[in-house]
Amino acid sequence: MNNIPSLQELFEGSPFDIIDTPWGHIERWRASTLATGSMGALSSVYDIVRADAAASQARADAEQAREALTEHLCNQVTELSRRFDDLEARLTAAEDKRRADEAAQRRLDEEEIELPPDFDRPQDLPPAKIEDEAAMPGGELHSIVPKEEPPLDDSEGDLPPELVEEPEPVPEPKGSVLPPPTALFGN
Repeated sequence: MNNIPSLQELFEGSPFDIIDTPWGHIERWRASTLATGSMGALSSVYDIVRADAAASQARADAEQAREALTEHLCNQVTELSRRFDDLEARLTAAEDKRRADEAAQRRLDEEEIELPPDFDRPQDLPPAKIEDEAAMPGGELHSIVPKEEPPLDDSEGDLPPELVEEPEPVPEPKGSVLPPPTALFGN
């Protein structure tokens, strides 16, 4: 049977005693050194396992960040697509309005329109009326001759004699008029 010494047995005897170990029959000091080195190897295994666990966690975090970034990019693409559709609809509406305006302009261009005269050009001016130039005042003082009006005579009027009324005589004033008292008005 393979009898493996305990650590206490390894450290209690002479360092040069040959003992039976998992590494074979070797001196005590070598077995102690190998055991200590094995513990160092076990520590490095623990370090490797920890590093692998940390790398695995980092990969999981990176995967999660990549998924979040992918979702964000998909949302941006969706928003961009919606905005592009809105822009395309506005552009289509503007293009339709432009076509309708062009069609209306073509119809207006086809109609014959008589343009008004250009009054800056003398040949386009309408002919002026010929008026009595002597009657036009020039700004000087002048006298106006009164027109003679026919006398109004009731006998020659258009009314029959029974409808013609005699004017009533003007009544004469009665009483007297006194000047106002000056004491009241504060002279």
